[in-house]
Amino acid sequence: MVGVNFFGNFDLASLAIWLFWGFFALLIYYLQTENMREGYPLELEDGSPAPNQGPFPVPKPKTFRLPHGRGEVTVPSAENEAAHRRENLALARTAISEGFPHAPTGNPMLDGVGPASWVPRRDEPELDGHGHNKIVPMSRLEGFAISAGRDPRGLPVQAADLEVVGRVSDLWVDAPEQLVRYLEIELNSGKKRLVPMTMARIWEDRVRINFIASDSFENIPATRSSTEVTKLEEDKISGFIAGGWMYDAPKRKRGF
Repeated sequence: MVGVNFFGNFDLASLAIWLFWGFFALLIYYLQTENMREGYPLELEDGSPAPNQGPFPVPKPKTFRLPHGRGEVTVPSAENEAAHRRENLALARTAISEGFPHAPTGNPMLDGVGPASWVPRRDEPELDGHGHNKIVPMSRLEGFAISAGRDPRGLPVQAADLEVVGRVSDLWVDAPEQLVRYLEIELNSGKKRLVPMTMARIWEDRVRINFIASDSFENIPATRSSTEVTKLEEDKISGFIAGGWMYDAPKRKRGF
């Protein structure tokens, strides 16, 4: 018999379990190295290489072809990392050793640091599976309407200090997801700014944005286009308004 004469006393069950553990170890190695295509090699806060790079090596560069004619991107890549790194941040150390927070040295909301920080994403709109802009003003979409709750368009906008800064002029919709992502606010000055829907509270007679005070609305990062928002602009807008929860806190007043 093959099982007796060829293998003799060899333990096939032991071979199977060791092959499994070997495969599992290689799988962990592969997944971990693939996970290191962005953000590696590790750096300290000042940009110098970190002394402890971990047990796994950085993988070899791999080039990905982006859909809808958006070119190629190679990761890991020193050029790609340099293009997406913010330099000369307005921050200062609070301790000599690593691991301690840095303190803002200027206007943290305008400098985009701390809670108001943003990531230098691609300065292009996010696309759906068909190559169309995902986020579009509702006024330019056919067949979209508010199906539940209060339509905030036309309502006055109240800031954290209870001052009215303008009115909601439009809603920007994530068309594939059929969700409102941004409120478009026409300020009293006539300028228009976007505010994430998740950072607004809609009442029957007004919209309350409790994150920033009235004097900060003019500084909300603007979009280049009146009909589209890029991924970089989205990150700057969200970072600015979210940072106001901390940095504009002294101006906040209680009100309903």
